Amino acid sequence: MSKKIVVLMKKIYQMILITRPWGFILPIVCTSFSFSLAYYIYRIFNIQFFILTILGTVLFNASVDVLNDYFDYKKGLDSENSGTVKYRLHPIVHGVLTPTNTLLYGLILGMIGMAIAIYLTLFRFYAIIFALIGFLMVYAYNGPPFSLKYRALGEIEVFITYSFIVVASYYIATGNISIISFLDSLPIASIITAILVANNMRDANIDKLNKTETLATIFPDKIKKIYLFLLIILPYSLIPLLILFGYLPYLDILVLLTLPLSIKIGKYVYTNLPADSDPQTAKVLMIFGLTYVFLTLLSSF
Repeated sequence: MSKKIVVLMKKIYQMILITRPWGFILPIVCTSFSFSLAYYIYRIFNIQFFILTILGTVLFNASVDVLNDYFDYKKGLDSENSGTVKYRLHPIVHGVLTPTNTLLYGLILGMIGMAIAIYLTLFRFYAIIFALIGFLMVYAYNGPPFSLKYRALGEIEVFITYSFIVVASYYIATGNISIISFLDSLPIASIITAILVANNMRDANIDKLNKTETLATIFPDKIKKIYLFLLIILPYSLIPLLILFGYLPYLDILVLLTLPLSIKIGKYVYTNLPADSDPQTAKVLMIFGLTYVFLTLLSSF
């Protein structure tokens, strides 16, 4: 293998790594659940729509993570001393891309996601509307003039965004906009918000120095830990209620079996606040989310 090919392969690998692929589980769980719910209710499944929706939401997720690195770097939050650069590749701090190219890369990822939505509009008229709203949410997280992340609104915005992804994906799967898909999205959105809270708890000291407000910089340590724990526990409280009101199949009650492992992970994170607090917390989503998807789909048979 020539040196040029090795260099090219390394660059491609780095370009993938800076999108934080461990975070792809977030949109994958959201989209997979929507299509599982659609199949449970209507017995319909379009493999083309499923693959394109997964790809589009993953691209949006990658876009927001790359843009997050750009804006955090510009604001002085990401540097060689930041916790986030100790466990993952940072596009700017580690010299993979220039700041300008990082911004462009993030926007291009989002625009490719938009292109997929435009195609889906041929079959689902409101797909482009959902995509435009989704892209605005992606940008508003820390892009000016919104910069919600820096105004202690990031956690709320993330909760709304990932609930929205479930609703939008359900629309692509069925052609219907349903309150049921929104209600059933709440357990997933809660855990995804916990991932952000864990990240912000780790970065609280740096955020304070740079005058950035998150809930982790506002609340005292004890309250932050309780808040994180509640976000992890809340989904397990919601599942029985959603089943009781007929919004989920009875079989989904078995997702409660994952509670002990989720509690164990949550305790480890809020006790130690490791450098990789966010991917550690994402394990809860993987355990809970994939079980949630599987049980909902299994209930269709």
